[in-house]
Amino acid sequence: MIKLFAVDLDDTLLRDGNIISKEDKQAIRDLEESGVKVVIASGRSEPTLKDVILELGLEKNKHVGVNGALVLDLNGKNEFSKYIDRDTYVNLIERLRSENREFFCYCDGGLMYEHVDKLRPQVEYFHSAKALIKGDVMSIPQCPRVNTYYGDEKELAYVRSICPEGLYSTANSGILDYMPIGLNKFSGLELVLKEYGIDKKDVACIGDQESDLDMFNNCGYSFAVSNCDDFAREAADIVLPRSHNENGVAYAIYKYLLKDEDKLSKI
Repeated sequence: MIKLFAVDLDDTLLRDGNIISKEDKQAIRDLEESGVKVVIASGRSEPTLKDVILELGLEKNKHVGVNGALVLDLNGKNEFSKYIDRDTYVNLIERLRSENREFFCYCDGGLMYEHVDKLRPQVEYFHSAKALIKGDVMSIPQCPRVNTYYGDEKELAYVRSICPEGLYSTANSGILDYMPIGLNKFSGLELVLKEYGIDKKDVACIGDQESDLDMFNNCGYSFAVSNCDDFAREAADIVLPRSHNENGVAYAIYKYLLKDEDKLSKI
C-alpha cells in the first residue's frame, strides 16, 4: 500500500515556465485527502522550494531539497544530511577559480557565487534570483553541492573528468553538479521516511532524470514522465505516456495510485 508519493519538480511537476497545472494541483490534493503524504524531492534550494510547497498547500509535510542534502520543515527546524569534505571543497573551488570557470555553491539559505554570466540564467530559472547570493564562497562553512557550466558534450566530458575523489556528478540543461558520494534524493528522503515511520516499499516516486535514479531504485514504485532522459527511462517501473507539460503527475496519481478512471479521463 502506497503511503507516500515523492515528486520531483523540474521537468516533472513543473511545466515549462515553472508553472504547475491546475490538474496536477488537484490530483495532489486528492491524493493527500486519500491519506497518502505528498513530499517534494527536488534539487532546488530552500527559497523556491518553499514557494512551491506553499502553492501546493503541503506545508505540513517535510520535503527534500538540494538533491537530498536538505530536509525542509516549514513547521520546525531544517535538517542537513551531508556535505562536501572541507579539503575536497577547497581544492575543487581553487581549481574552478584557476580555470576561470563559473560556479555556484549551495549554502544555508541559497546559492553563493563570485562571478557568473552564462550559468546565471539556468540557475535563476531553477532557483529564482532571490536564492542567489554574491560573496566569497570560501566563507561557506559546509557546502553540500557545487555546480558549474558546460556548453557542449566535449566540455561536459571535461568537467565530469575533474570530479574530485569522494564526489560524483550529475548533469542537466548546461549545469553539472558535484556532490558527495552517498548524497542523493533518496538519502534525504530516508530521513523523512524515518520521521513518518514509513517503509520504502510503501513509497512511490516520480521524476525525469539521472538525479532521480536513487529514488527509482529504492522506492517501491517509480514513474518517469515521457520527457525523461535515458537514465530515468531505463530505471523507472513505468514510463508514463504524458510529459511534464501534459499533466504527467496527475496521470500517475489517477491511473496508478488512486485508480480513478473518471478523473483520469478529464485530464
